[in-house]
Amino acid sequence: MLPVFMIFYLKVEKMGDRYYFIALIALLLSILSDLFDGKVARKYNMVTDWGKMLDPIADKLTQGVLAITLGIRITAKTGQPLMWIFLGIFIIKELYQGLMGLYIIKKKDFVQAAKWYGKFSTGGIDMTFFALLLFPNIPNHVVNILCWMVILVLTYSFICYIIYHISILTGKPTEKQQGVIQVSMGGVFILTHIAIMVYIILRFYNVIM
Repeated sequence: MLPVFMIFYLKVEKMGDRYYFIALIALLLSILSDLFDGKVARKYNMVTDWGKMLDPIADKLTQGVLAITLGIRITAKTGQPLMWIFLGIFIIKELYQGLMGLYIIKKKDFVQAAKWYGKFSTGGIDMTFFALLLFPNIPNHVVNILCWMVILVLTYSFICYIIYHISILTGKPTEKQQGVIQVSMGGVFILTHIAIMVYIILRFYNVIM
């Protein structure tokens, strides 16, 4: 369904036209199918190691398709390549995490679990992407702010993972000190993110000037 979403969303001229609704329905069906696949697999005991590995890859693929779609549209709208900068960092981060994960398994016989700052990053990026998708006609300066926000939150997550991997490989018990820095930085990002999102929604509906 993602190719259908991409094709129709790039044809959207204004919020509420037929292409807009077709694209959103295609995206919603893609998300729902991914959710139900996991539930069905768990209910009927069909969970496999391949499924565990492919599920997060599918999630990242969805994020990548959304970033490419928004990149094409936003670059044409604002003339700024910010979403392509995001996509470049996104690809580098995912390649790094995949390769480092394999190296740590081989070196330390340790399988790393998803960390809270990774989940925070994913949630913040998804929230921003949906705001950009749902409101395609928001002002250019707001679009640029949102693009910088996802770049910063992705970079924050990337740095946190690098610090985490260094602590695993060196064996130094620095997780507690790292946690203080990470939580502090994460708190600032979350509060800023929420404040800007609320402002955009209120401004869009002319609640504030």
